[in-house]
Amino acid sequence: MPADAPQQFRLASEIKVWTLLYAAIALLPFVVLALATGNAIWMKASLLAIGAVIAEDKLALRPPGVIAYGLAVIAGTYLLLLAELVPAFFVIACMTLAAGVILFASRGKKLRALGNWTFLPVLILANELHGGRTVDALLRETPAYLPYLLVALVPSVISATIRSRGKPAARWSNLDDFGPRAPFGEDLAAMLAGVGIAAMMVVYWHMDRAQWVIWGAASIVTGTVDTARVKLKNRAFGVMTGVPIGIVLGRYVVPHSSIAVTLATLAVFLTLVAFQRYVVGYFFRCVFVTLAIMLANQSTADAFERITHVLAGGVIGIVCVLGVHAAASRLSR
Repeated sequence: MPADAPQQFRLASEIKVWTLLYAAIALLPFVVLALATGNAIWMKASLLAIGAVIAEDKLALRPPGVIAYGLAVIAGTYLLLLAELVPAFFVIACMTLAAGVILFASRGKKLRALGNWTFLPVLILANELHGGRTVDALLRETPAYLPYLLVALVPSVISATIRSRGKPAARWSNLDDFGPRAPFGEDLAAMLAGVGIAAMMVVYWHMDRAQWVIWGAASIVTGTVDTARVKLKNRAFGVMTGVPIGIVLGRYVVPHSSIAVTLATLAVFLTLVAFQRYVVGYFFRCVFVTLAIMLANQSTADAFERITHVLAGGVIGIVCVLGVHAAASRLSR
């Protein structure tokens, strides 16, 4: 474990039991639908479901807030889907969405979660739903995704309705304070630079799973140089240890079946909320992402892309954070 981890590791103490249970209940209908119908879009849509669960939980969103969040993710997903057809537009769209993460956070520390959980699902959904389709196929098929994405909001709308009983009807959130505001100039510059470079790289080299590189860069912009270094260390540890374990499990331990792929994908989503510390959750996320890849296509090369892409994005992110910080320090002298 990294230096910030305790010497004695107890998995049970790391798990957020009630949050995990809530997320599992919210995702269970999508797992059942995916297995019953054989339609993989239900599991893709469940990413929006878990994003809405996280946003609703962290910000105490009311039903209108959940719906607004969901529509923002859906709109961003469609924007990025179409933007992938024009490389320059794709880069600009990624930078614009990434800027939103920082601008949200500048309005209150707690709103960083809203920014993150808008940008990340958009990146992943756009990549997953694109699937290498031609322009004509995209224009023909993308409207069919909308009902699945709207259904994904139902669990969080129900939860928000229950939690908001007796509260004022006109509010988007039950919170009165979203935390302290902070200067955001350095973070915004680092985010735009990091995401812009990462997006240009995946476009130029036609890299699959572009979201791993782009989010790898964006996730490192955390507010300070020290926290960015810790985040990069945690992500490097998680991906370099988790991926080999996932490969071994997928090749030699877990039987291959569509049910196993679906359950591995479910486990990936649950790691987003299941653990107290990021480093633990990210380690298990890398294990299950790799396991899902191995169960789906037995491609060790695809699995190892998780390492190269995450580390490439992380290096881009930390270089941009350090570069912007150094430039700001010089200008302030």
